[in-house]
Amino acid sequence: MSNKEFEKARKLKGYGSFDDIKSDYSKIEKTVTLKDGLKVKPTVITSLKEYVEFVSKLDTTYKNPIFYRGQGNANYLVNPTVLRCAAKEEKNIIDAFYRKFSKEIDSCNTDMERLVFMQHFGLMTRALDITESPLAALYFACSPMKKFCKNREKEMLHWGEIILFKKNEENIDNLKPVHSSTVSIISSTAYMDEKFSLWQLGMQWKKDNNYRREEKYIRLKDIIRRSLIVRVPQNNPRIKNQQGAFIVVNSNKVSSINNDSSKSKELTEFILKNEEDVTFDVLETENARWKRFFSKLNTWKLNFEKITPYSGDNEIKIFDTDPFDLRKLYYKENEVQQVALIPPGCKQKIIDELAKFNITEDFIYPDMDNVSNEINTNYIKENYK
Repeated sequence: MSNKEFEKARKLKGYGSFDDIKSDYSKIEKTVTLKDGLKVKPTVITSLKEYVEFVSKLDTTYKNPIFYRGQGNANYLVNPTVLRCAAKEEKNIIDAFYRKFSKEIDSCNTDMERLVFMQHFGLMTRALDITESPLAALYFACSPMKKFCKNREKEMLHWGEIILFKKNEENIDNLKPVHSSTVSIISSTAYMDEKFSLWQLGMQWKKDNNYRREEKYIRLKDIIRRSLIVRVPQNNPRIKNQQGAFIVVNSNKVSSINNDSSKSKELTEFILKNEEDVTFDVLETENARWKRFFSKLNTWKLNFEKITPYSGDNEIKIFDTDPFDLRKLYYKENEVQQVALIPPGCKQKIIDELAKFNITEDFIYPDMDNVSNEINTNYIKENYK
C-alpha cells in the first residue's frame, strides 16, 4: 500500500498519524468528528483483560450480533482484496482459478458459495472477511499469518485495528442470508468483465437462481453501490472456528445508455441519490420520470463499468471516499463509532495471552500445514529457550 493510500485511510478514519504516539494514548483516545458528521472514538487495547472489558460493554445479541474485523495495520482502508488490487481483472482471476479447480468449484451451489470457496484458499475476491468472534478478531489484529506473511517482524511494528459492524434499525437490509437476492446480484457481478450490460448480469443472476427471477426486477442501486453482511453456512473447520462471515460489495457505474455515454454520470448519480428502489420494471411503468436519460425505451440498453474503489480517478466522487457505504455498518454507541486499536508493543503480549485460551494460528487456521507449523514452532521454542 502506498503512502498516499495510507494518508487517505488516516483522513477517512479520523485516527490521525500514529508516528508520535508512544505511551500517551490520550492523544488518540478522543472523539473525532468526521467530514460527514459521524463521530469516531478509538479505544486503545494493551492487554486481553482490557479487550474483554471493552467487548463486555457492547450491545450484542444472538439475533442482532456485532461483527468484527481485525487488521494488523490500522492504516489499511477497508477494502476487499480484489477491489483493492485488481478490480478490472476480477473475472480473469476467477477464470484462472476455475481452470485449475473446476470440479471443486462446480460442486458449489451458488455464486456466493463459489466466492467463499475461493476466498477460503486465499484467492482475491470481493468478499471482506469478518467474524462474530471478538477473540478471533483480536488475534487477526495482533498476529500476521506465518504462512502468508513474508516479513512478520515488520508487520508487528504497525498498530492493529478492530473495526465493529452491526445491523441497526435504520439499515435493516445490511444483514442478509446467503440465499438473498441482493447477495446473489453482488456475487454474480464478480463473474462479469470490466464492462458489462444489465442483460449479461441478469443472465448470470438468473442462472444463479435457477432462472426463477427476471432481471427487470434488479434494483439498480444494488448493482452500483451496495454492501451487505452475509452469514454463510459454517461448513468447514476454518469458518466454524473463526465464526466467519463476510461483507460483500458492489462498486460500479453506468458507462452508457443505448451506447451513448453522455448521460451516464448523471444517471449514476440519480440512482445513488434516489430514495426509491429503481428497477427496469419502474422504467417501463414510469417512463415520464426518465425522459432525459432515455429517448426510446423500446431500445433501452444499460451498460456498467467496474470501479476501482478509493481511486482519485473516479468521476463519481463517492467512490473515492466511501465506495461501499461501509460506515453505516459500524456499530455506534450514542452515534459514535467504536474502534479498538492495539499498539505495536502490545501485540506479542496479547498473542501470548490468547494462546493460554487456545486462540492460536492452528485454531484460527486449522489446516494441516498450519497445525504442523504451530507444533514445530512450539517444540522449537520449548527446547531452545
